[in-house]
Amino acid sequence: MKNIIIILIALLTSLNTSAQTNYFVDDINGNDLNNGTSLATAWKTIQKACNAATPNSIVQIKAGTYNENIVVNISGTPGNSITLKNYLNDIVLIDGSGTSGTTMLTLTDKSFLNFQNLTIQNLTVNDAQGILIETTGINSSTELSFKNITIKNINWTSNPLTIPTSSNNAQSFIAYGGDGGITNITIDSCKVFNNILGFSEAMTLDGNVDGFTIKNCEVHDNTNIGIDIAGNYQVSSNPTTDHARNGLLFNNTCYKNVSLAATSAGIYVDGGQNILIEKNKCYENGNGIEIGCEENGTTNTIIVKNNLVYNNQEVGIYVGGYTTSTSGQVLDCIIRNNTLFKNNSLNDGTGEMNISKASNCIFENNIFYTNSQDVLFSVDAISPQTNNVFNYNCWFTPANDPNNITVNWRTSTYSTFADYQTGISGETNSIYNDPDLVNTVLPAPDLHLLTAGPCINAGNPGTVITTGELDYYGNTRLIGSIIDIGASEFDATTGIKNVIKNTDHFSVYPNPFISETTISFNTELKNAELKIFNTLGQEIKEQNFKLQNVKRIIIKRNYLISGLYFYTITEENRPVATGKLIVE
Repeated sequence: MKNIIIILIALLTSLNTSAQTNYFVDDINGNDLNNGTSLATAWKTIQKACNAATPNSIVQIKAGTYNENIVVNISGTPGNSITLKNYLNDIVLIDGSGTSGTTMLTLTDKSFLNFQNLTIQNLTVNDAQGILIETTGINSSTELSFKNITIKNINWTSNPLTIPTSSNNAQSFIAYGGDGGITNITIDSCKVFNNILGFSEAMTLDGNVDGFTIKNCEVHDNTNIGIDIAGNYQVSSNPTTDHARNGLLFNNTCYKNVSLAATSAGIYVDGGQNILIEKNKCYENGNGIEIGCEENGTTNTIIVKNNLVYNNQEVGIYVGGYTTSTSGQVLDCIIRNNTLFKNNSLNDGTGEMNISKASNCIFENNIFYTNSQDVLFSVDAISPQTNNVFNYNCWFTPANDPNNITVNWRTSTYSTFADYQTGISGETNSIYNDPDLVNTVLPAPDLHLLTAGPCINAGNPGTVITTGELDYYGNTRLIGSIIDIGASEFDATTGIKNVIKNTDHFSVYPNPFISETTISFNTELKNAELKIFNTLGQEIKEQNFKLQNVKRIIIKRNYLISGLYFYTITEENRPVATGKLIVE
């Protein structure tokens, strides 16, 4: 009997699992009348593959420019997904030039599909869309992944300086979850840039999207919001599910996402729920990271931690609904262990952070290092705002004067740090002090903590560290018994990431470099020594300049392979410089 059961199980398994099929697409030599199962019998168009590929198959696309508006008419099945990817290392361009549609790649009610190593580009028409995912009626989609996809030049107009109205839109990547919803969508290592978006966003998940990951992406030089996680817009008819939710935004870099018509964030959550925003870098956007709520309803349970946010036009972080015309508000969020540095480059007096219509939120373990306005942050005089907690933060202004700061708190203005603490009855364990960061020079600061800085072991002792949590730079998030303030956790054992303060007394150029780079100093060094370490902390190069006076040090590539390195320079055994080198 036991053997019979085993045989039955094996038979059932074989019935549910088919052998994987490879299909091929070749724009030059293919023909859509072929069977597509070999290079010699390849299909000609990607559209044919999206009509005919079967579950548990891989569609391999040969190099070429495919001028197509593709509608995906296939789905995989559980355990038998369909993958569409480039053939070997071929460059595959899906190009909208000369096409008649408004969308480059459309998925409606489709599931178990993977897209890899493709470029979608060059579509200029109002309401242009690079990738559109949608569900209709009660239908659903699940298990969709996009890896190493480049989306560029998806435009509503050809002129990026044209000021748009609300009817002018383009979307590089948009997913609309209707009543049936979209579950388990992954966007990994994608590049979305140079898109003219009008009133829309570069990458958006909207409505009933439950379970998503956006990680390792670069979203930059777009004319509106970089990444938008949205809800409350009636994409789903059920208000309880009309929220993109249960998601992760991890290790993305968002920069220069700036709109001519509104303030555009690098990362924006507007109506989303239960989302973790961790280890992202946002700079030179309108706002860095924004947790807002534009429509009636709430945005809630958003955790923002271990992010670097600097040199954005308005604020580093914005939290709250912003208008009395809707009920929209932000609830139950945690903003911790972020480093905000020299934001508000427009110098409008707002400071590093802006809060409005937010309640039950925690702001702790953050570094706020202002620009020369010396404005810490602003709280708008708009309700509701209750039970927000501010503590264990480090605040600092370039004037280095706690008696000459500005906090715009609703209808009050505080001009000293002590008055601010007293006025809000909070920040009891916060400090005003120079956090001691490695390099405080824009546009490319190094926001590691330095040895013996005031933020080390100064965070909230009760901070809950999640399993496997790392700081922004990849260090263990808790080294010692108390967490550090900011996005960097100082590691005294390596001594290479956080050595001394890097000011404007030297420069490194070029960096990244191919053959050599030069470190130049404003003054000569005596008895200097250079050491270079790999990312494991192993010393791989040492160069001494004993009995010499040097003003520049040339580092040749020689045997250095492509990658990231750290260097330290000492003068008569005293640290004078540290930083990163990138070999291309």
